[in-house]
Amino acid sequence: MILLQIYFDIPTEKERDFENMYVESYVPALQKQRGYLGSKLLRLFPSEIAKEIEAAHTEFNYQMELMFDTEENRRLWVASEEHIVVWPLAEGMSRNVAWQGFDIVASDRTS
Repeated sequence: MILLQIYFDIPTEKERDFENMYVESYVPALQKQRGYLGSKLLRLFPSEIAKEIEAAHTEFNYQMELMFDTEENRRLWVASEEHIVVWPLAEGMSRNVAWQGFDIVASDRTS
């Protein structure tokens, strides 16, 4: 299994739209893909909590985690008609985007 983490810097005024886009557009597009295993949209803790727990500084306030059975199937997703539609929606709301890919080498859960 593989995990792609995508980091987004979403302006405060676009946060609700970004979260709705993930639920209403991004997930349904992902669910059509071969090898798709699941995803999560994470929002950073508020700054006061981040300070309390001494969290590392980051410029990103959202993270999207996409899991696929193989990197090959993730790349098919990127080339898909659905991705061509939904990626600009996500990227267009963000001031900055970055990503990292990982092989999942151990887990205490199946997804």
